[in-house]
Amino acid sequence: MIHALGLAPSLDVVHTVDAVVPGAIHRPTRVVRLAGGKSLNVARALVRLGHPVRALAPLGGPLGDLVAELLEPSGVELARLATTAPTRLCLTVADEGAGSLTEFYELAPAADGGELDALEQALDAVGTGDWFVLSGSVPHGTDLDRLAGLLAGLRERGTHLAVDTHGAVLPLLVERATPDLVKINRAEAAELVDRDPADLVELGGAVRDLGVAVLVLTDGADGAVGWDATGAWRVRTDATPGGYPVGSGDSFLAGLVGDLSVGAALPDALVTAAAVGAANAAVPGGALFDDDTLAGLRALTRARPL
Repeated sequence: MIHALGLAPSLDVVHTVDAVVPGAIHRPTRVVRLAGGKSLNVARALVRLGHPVRALAPLGGPLGDLVAELLEPSGVELARLATTAPTRLCLTVADEGAGSLTEFYELAPAADGGELDALEQALDAVGTGDWFVLSGSVPHGTDLDRLAGLLAGLRERGTHLAVDTHGAVLPLLVERATPDLVKINRAEAAELVDRDPADLVELGGAVRDLGVAVLVLTDGADGAVGWDATGAWRVRTDATPGGYPVGSGDSFLAGLVGDLSVGAALPDALVTAAAVGAANAAVPGGALFDDDTLAGLRALTRARPL
């Protein structure tokens, strides 16, 4: 079983319009509403890839109810964490003519302090050998020391931990919870080590010096580099980038963890991850890729040793 925790879920809405005109009224030609935020995108993508998934998310207020309702038909099992903090809304407007996205993301509301109590109870269902994925931002007001301690406890009982987050919680998790996998982007890695060399491989080396066993750094259209004890690989796809990249990083993480959870080698998992991320960008809405698109993109993707 794979468990996906996100402490800043959202209702994600995509409006497709012919053109964005400042100051004008827009009537979308297409509207997509999804249970969103990074972790719920990860969870939905994992189900689409055939993995059993349990999502853990604090969902408060009417939008929280709607997110839970929208998630239900996806096949993701939901452990809803009690909270009084209202779930946020994130809006993406896709300009078809310009091929661009304009995004409006509400800040995650401050934690009410009870989310980690609910999380601690929900962790009882996480078993030895399961994978547990924390992704997305951690809201203001969250007790970071306690969160790191809870995840360190999972590692101590034999759960595999994957982390894709940023800010003050990331160095705490690296130090105290020793994740099996850290997947972050260039900016997050630079923040973690307080420097940003031009060479992604040099940056990855600095992160690995912190004791990260398996590291994957993503760098947008320039692909990604992954390291483990056996070597390092750069992965790229030759496909034309899709026009809807929102959720592609989450889909990448889902492909990566999904493969690693069934024993795949890192270079193979990187190929799956890059193909899933590219497939996500082909259609509006996070983690709504289809099997045919994914198969075609996998054939165009390679992981080459460094």
